[in-house]
Amino acid sequence: MPDLLAVPVQAPNAAPTPVEIENEVLENVKHQPLGDGTVEDLALPDDFLRRVADRIVRASYEERYRIVVRDPVSIAARPSLAVLAAGALLLLAVGWALYARLRQRRTG
Repeated sequence: MPDLLAVPVQAPNAAPTPVEIENEVLENVKHQPLGDGTVEDLALPDDFLRRVADRIVRASYEERYRIVVRDPVSIAARPSLAVLAAGALLLLAVGWALYARLRQRRTG
């Protein structure tokens, strides 16, 4: 009969830290498909990508935890997290296009 006391006890999964959450969202944003490549292929500044990731985390937090009493009208009027993430990626693509155009004018 096996000795049950000899089996190591596994520690419960610790909740991720805010930095780990932000890094995971940042990696997810970078690996989103965009045209023939990914967002990472645009070589956007890390500061800009961190702001996009932060806004996604904030939207997720507010969607999950901040609402104490839900009003049926406000639920229908609020966009979902997927819509907010898609909007953030669209903003990212437009920002990059403007940045590329300005850069082209300076060098051209």
